[in-house]
Amino acid sequence: MTAIMAPTRAARAWAGLALLSGSWLLGLSYYQPASWPGWLAVTGAGTLLLSGAVRRRPGGLEAAPTALPLIPVIWLTPWPYRLAFILIALGAAAGHAPIPRRWPRAMASGMTTAGVILLAQALGMTAYAHVTARAHELPAPLGHLLAFTARLLGIDAGLASNDHGRDVALSSMRQTNMLGATWELFLDPPTMCFLIGGAVLLVLAAWSELPAGGRIKPLARMGGGLALCVLCWLPVRSGLLMAVYMHRLLKTDYDAPLDLMTPFWDPWVHLLLLSGPVLLAWRFIGIPVARGAVTGGSDSPSVTGVNPAAAARVGPRFAVVAPGRFILAVSLFGLAGAALTAGWFHEPHGERKPGRVLIDEYHSDWEPSEPPFDTERYGRNCAYDYSCIADYCSRFYEVGRLHAAIDDAALKDCDVLMLKTPDALAYAAAEVDAIRRFVARGGGLLLIGEHTDVFRTGTHLNGVARAFGFRYRPDCLFGMESVFKQRYQPGRLAHPIVRHVPPMDFATSCSIDPGWSPGRAAILSTGLKNRLADYHAANFYPQARDDAQMRYGAFIQLWTTPYGLGRVAAFTDSTQFSSFCAFDPGKSELMLGMIEWLNHAGRTRASGMMTMAGWLLLAAATWAARPVRDAWLVLLAVGALGACAGAVGARHVSTLPPPPRLADRPMTRVMIDRTVCASRLPVNGFIAGNADEFGIFERWVLRLGYFTARRTGPELFTGDLAVFLHPDRTVPRAFRDGLAEYVKNGGKVLILDSPSNRGGTANSLLHPFGLRVKAPAEVLKGRLETVGGLPAIPVEESCEVFGGEPLARLDGKAVAVTKTYGMGTVTVIGFGGRFTDANMGVDPDAVPDPGMREVFDFEFRLLRSIVEGRPATRPSSATTPASAP
Repeated sequence: MTAIMAPTRAARAWAGLALLSGSWLLGLSYYQPASWPGWLAVTGAGTLLLSGAVRRRPGGLEAAPTALPLIPVIWLTPWPYRLAFILIALGAAAGHAPIPRRWPRAMASGMTTAGVILLAQALGMTAYAHVTARAHELPAPLGHLLAFTARLLGIDAGLASNDHGRDVALSSMRQTNMLGATWELFLDPPTMCFLIGGAVLLVLAAWSELPAGGRIKPLARMGGGLALCVLCWLPVRSGLLMAVYMHRLLKTDYDAPLDLMTPFWDPWVHLLLLSGPVLLAWRFIGIPVARGAVTGGSDSPSVTGVNPAAAARVGPRFAVVAPGRFILAVSLFGLAGAALTAGWFHEPHGERKPGRVLIDEYHSDWEPSEPPFDTERYGRNCAYDYSCIADYCSRFYEVGRLHAAIDDAALKDCDVLMLKTPDALAYAAAEVDAIRRFVARGGGLLLIGEHTDVFRTGTHLNGVARAFGFRYRPDCLFGMESVFKQRYQPGRLAHPIVRHVPPMDFATSCSIDPGWSPGRAAILSTGLKNRLADYHAANFYPQARDDAQMRYGAFIQLWTTPYGLGRVAAFTDSTQFSSFCAFDPGKSELMLGMIEWLNHAGRTRASGMMTMAGWLLLAAATWAARPVRDAWLVLLAVGALGACAGAVGARHVSTLPPPPRLADRPMTRVMIDRTVCASRLPVNGFIAGNADEFGIFERWVLRLGYFTARRTGPELFTGDLAVFLHPDRTVPRAFRDGLAEYVKNGGKVLILDSPSNRGGTANSLLHPFGLRVKAPAEVLKGRLETVGGLPAIPVEESCEVFGGEPLARLDGKAVAVTKTYGMGTVTVIGFGGRFTDANMGVDPDAVPDPGMREVFDFEFRLLRSIVEGRPATRPSSATTPASAP
């Protein structure tokens, strides 16, 4: 019995494999944002085409043992990886269904085959992202191969090497185009997935069709043929892309901007380019089938024309294998999966140190951490600093500053050293040696850089970073589609540093080049492209346009590495922690996460030992599973369950709890509601000056020494003051009851409403407190009549507020009131529009004139009166009845 070709079935199988291989660019935001409709269509079509490719379905006794272990795996695994396990479970279950028709069985086989292929490709995509994030550049011989391919196509080309990597220089009359000689150009993710999935397909088909003693040679021959087909195709596909680039260049008007890179990261272009390996594999490889079997595209699960003895060797043995051997194999596979993933995801804590943090100010004039961000200093420099984040960290750690050169004596009583954007001075060799010794004996080192080596910050940081095996690249990272927006959301298995970080928006970061140094990427992002520094610009910031030299795909934005008994963390976006955006979602949590992780010392061999044990267990499991031929799906399912349990368990054990607050450092938290308020707030501190945004009002809270946080649901009730800015969403009953309980127990609430908040829902919030707002028939405007020392600022419109002690009136009507409820208070402002960005001076970096200063002082005094319990009203027995119309 040997392997022959099944032409029709092989054509469908390789085409289906190509669709599954290309689906990853649609399901993952690897280049462009994920397209779920496209992903579903492509994976569905690929699964259909694979129906019958592997003709023997799972054995009957195998269905339930396969599906059951995958239930928790499906629940814990995110999309699109989850689909692999869903297809395996459905295929195993459907293959056992008592359906007399042939096509459901073929479909069950297709689902199982597609699921196993997708699982292998998922591992390949993960490895591809981590490898290319370390180094996008091809080795020199492959770079020369790309240049040779371009010359064969008639393009004047050569390979150019520079400090940033290797580029293929494509000459034209307009300019010389430096096209990055990268792995993404030569071996793209879909082609890599096709190679991996093709190997899996051949193994599954051979396992299904061929006897145990006749598989190795056909598999080796066909696997070698598949690898050769793909290797021959790689320069062809790269040449096609370069030819398309040059064609589009020549068709572009001379004065028109060049926008030629979109085909390089278009998922559909990559999917189309898989037609080459599909045709080669169909023509020269086929798929394994038994000699004498039906080869004309039949999906029959039987093997015909085979002698009974051979058929018996092919047939299932799951039912007759010794139970003890089977249980041993299953157990070993589960343990192997758990040990391997636990070894990968385990991050040993080490011993927690006292938490003495030193911020280096000696080498940096930019983004200083002092003086404080207060109510007296204004202008750009007082917001583009680290004073607020340093003050916030001081509530959890002992924070000090270094104002002299770094040496052993300066670091004697330090646990975490922060080097941030050193633009003023480079680090001397003696300082670098002192820092290295500090880390080796258990210290934590935090490096914070910025895009494009701005002000030579990257150059100065690299003087230290190279001592630990990595460097900052002089680039800036943009999103593929939304150039200035990058949303980061930690996954379930995220690094301990970011486990408590909510979804966060990057500003513009650079990337880390870790080389092949040991360490892990705490933040590895895809869907990005980079541009190198433009040294003609004052801040080295390049224009946000595409060019051929861009690298694209995966990049490292937070790198961690051990050194001696200590740790190093390197972050790439210093803007995140400037006072104007340090308390946007995720930013302060990230700073605490980095410091807390660095505030632990000591290394263990647990991860390496678990990984070694995992490989030994896998070898033993493979040996024990030799007689269990038709139980491979059960072994795979249990191995996946073990891997999932090991990963989740390791990350749970590795997770660091939030740092405890220092008892002698009180902290006031002002929570900004995002549950019932849709009013816009800044992203990365950008103030647009619109009439429906409250960015400046939110930022000015920090000037009082308070700290803000945007929260939803019950988390809103964990602070000292809950602020509602133009509430306009439906108020859930449970949320309103929670608000009432919060105030009753001593919480403080501030609600800003105004006539411009059409469809507002403030009254739903105020109902438990006997308060009410109403827009008057005539516009209430003019200068406020205030009490309690609040400035009499002018307002253009206001709602009338009923109930509570008046804080301000217009035309004798209360437009701001406060009321005690239980142990807390509720304060309502009817002229909330006065505090929108358009009415707060538009530019938060401008020095306010006396009139605007009055508005700022109104906010400051109002917040202090609420939070600190200062009198805001004169004693009065009169109140405005809440039942007023």
